Amino acid sequence: MDGMRAHAASTFPEECCGLLLGRFDDEARTKQVTETRVMGNVFRKEERYHRYTIDPKEFLVAETEAESRGLDVVGIYHSHPNAPAQPSSFDRDHAWPTLSYVVMEVRDGKPVEAKSWVLKEDRSEFQPEDMTIREKK
Repeated sequence: MDGMRAHAASTFPEECCGLLLGRFDDEARTKQVTETRVMGNVFRKEERYHRYTIDPKEFLVAETEAESRGLDVVGIYHSHPNAPAQPSSFDRDHAWPTLSYVVMEVRDGKPVEAKSWVLKEDRSEFQPEDMTIREKK
């Protein structure tokens, strides 16, 4: 979480984006995030204050590297500069069911709140997802 907050603050007033790497627990219907991976926001420069896009090639490289270490891409995080920590309709239109989407609200350069969401299978809406943060041992 600290890494996501730092990333979100460093890119303000633009949206940041990155991957959540870890493992799916299908039986428990949960995900465990063990690390994050910073991605570049390649959306048009003049609209990065409210949009993000991850370069598909950069995504593929990160996914391949994670899989070589026994990890999966279990979600994506991004920031909302001066906007609530909830997905937009643009986010819904570009999201995949199953993955977690952590949205970080950043007010005037300071991370305020993060919430996790998952897109329903029918792609109609995001639903809030419980998020538990554990300290590293």
